Amino acid sequence: MKIFFATHNPGKVREFKKILDGIADVEQINLEYDEIQSDNPEEVAKDAAKKLAEKYGKPIVVEDSGLFIDSLNGFPGVHSAPIHKQIGLKGILKLMEGVSDRGCEYRSAVGYCESGKKAVTFLGTEKGTISREARGTHGFGHDSIFMPEGSGKTYGETANVEDAKKFRRKAVEKLVEWLKEKGC
Repeated sequence: MKIFFATHNPGKVREFKKILDGIADVEQINLEYDEIQSDNPEEVAKDAAKKLAEKYGKPIVVEDSGLFIDSLNGFPGVHSAPIHKQIGLKGILKLMEGVSDRGCEYRSAVGYCESGKKAVTFLGTEKGTISREARGTHGFGHDSIFMPEGSGKTYGETANVEDAKKFRRKAVEKLVEWLKEKGC
């Protein structure tokens, strides 16, 4: 089975290929689409997968993720990538100055759809805290300030950061189980 992963991020493609190895061949496609405005990553992923599957007639996977910071009412959430480009890690850390509640959660929603079928989504989450300073050079986005629960290190300090990201792995593993149940 071949699945087309609509993303511009080669790191995500590597993660998906590792997890889906032996289940499906994953091919990256750079498709542009209008994303719905929603604060819910599951809604965003489901809508995008449906639109792209119908438009291109192929089995499509879309992943939408974000960092949801408790004390900032879930900000930046699904807007993590554009917010990161706009204010960077320094901006997030500035917003967190003097804040004692540094709890947060990474959420990854994987949307899957085949042409003419109903789209499905799978959610993976991982709780953590925001560090007081950016640490590490591995990964991208907010990896240098996210410390998974039970770890004193940020993702940015983890050499094999793609394997460390449990939130995305959880979502993709749910997709794998669903595909197996379907007989793929």
